[in-house]
Amino acid sequence: MIYVDSNVWLYSFTADKKYGEACRSILEQVELSQVDGAISVQVLAEVSAVLFRQYRMKDTTRHLSGILSYRLKIEPVTSEIVRRAADYSKEFGIPPYDGIHVATALRLGIGEIVSADGELDRVKRLVRRTDPLDFQ
Repeated sequence: MIYVDSNVWLYSFTADKKYGEACRSILEQVELSQVDGAISVQVLAEVSAVLFRQYRMKDTTRHLSGILSYRLKIEPVTSEIVRRAADYSKEFGIPPYDGIHVATALRLGIGEIVSADGELDRVKRLVRRTDPLDFQ
């Protein structure tokens, strides 16, 4: 099982020149159940916020509905996950949102986060980051 970071969804939705095709392929594999995927509800919030602020989309419901239509494990963000995320943020110097992704992946027993975010390499002793361009 893989944890699918927010940027994979965003790069797919926005057809990013560098990552768009690779991210679309990853999501297709998840949709076809070739790869088991998981996210936290934080991913939904991040995707919606970025589409709203950066891409000026006033209505993000279509994109959120798209994510929710995938065959995914969607994990809630609990107070325990937030506590662990804060610890990871402090220990590894990663943003708290990334700490939530790490804490959620570990809670689910997932050892791989697919993400273009190189900051996640700082937690490699806990979970491995696979760049979307390197995902097999």
